Amino acid sequence: MTTVEPPCDLGARLERGPQAAVHARRLVRTFLGGLPRAVPRETTEAATLVVSELVTNVVRHARGRLCSLDLRDMGHGVGISVSDDDPEPPRPRPLDLTGQGGFGWPLVRRLSAELTVLARSDGKTVHAVVSF
Repeated sequence: MTTVEPPCDLGARLERGPQAAVHARRLVRTFLGGLPRAVPRETTEAATLVVSELVTNVVRHARGRLCSLDLRDMGHGVGISVSDDDPEPPRPRPLDLTGQGGFGWPLVRRLSAELTVLARSDGKTVHAVVSF
């Protein structure tokens, strides 16, 4: 007889502010550390970085007071969804070596096996999958 583990999920609402990315990084490490199987350190680091960049982008660029973070064990990787109240999709910016940014979106794209943006009239959700 084969047993199938139910999917593990975690959802959180985050206030857009300086501590949002810190809280989100802590959540992703706790979530991955609590899965029923060992998650490679490289996966944990990549997923933590993707979450941090996506939440930081919301804090820096999106409208609204809150965003949400949803994590899901997909078996082959961790599903990451970050939603906010701004329908404007992420857009690449020129890299700025003076510290003004432009590195986050290319980094998220490189670390994610899947990356989609679902725009709605009341906001958007960026969904990424980081493979195990």
